[in-house]
Amino acid sequence: MSYLTVDSREVNGIPVLYVNGYLNSLLGEEIERVIQNLVNDGGQRVLLNFAGTRLINSIGISFIIGVVERMTERNGMIAFCSLAPTNRELFQITGVTRYVKSFETEDEALAYLGRAF
Repeated sequence: MSYLTVDSREVNGIPVLYVNGYLNSLLGEEIERVIQNLVNDGGQRVLLNFAGTRLINSIGISFIIGVVERMTERNGMIAFCSLAPTNRELFQITGVTRYVKSFETEDEALAYLGRAF
């Protein structure tokens, strides 16, 4: 299913993951795998860009919560950007926004993560 992807690039030492597609169990597993590899390689910061994600189901949100917990346990930092209004509301309702800062643009999020360490 090529429409479900996690593309990545690095900006000033910060990995940016582009979540593309319907965030369900398949895409959630891919996000988890990529972030686990980053953490295992010593990564402390990561930005999830949701510009390509229009819908997130309950299983997808559970993967996001798991990723946030993993980063927090490792004293890492995660941020979100480019959330669709529906997804922003979902993150607020589920309480994810209490633990993760969300930004309108990638540049704002990168500036925040760059100052954090």
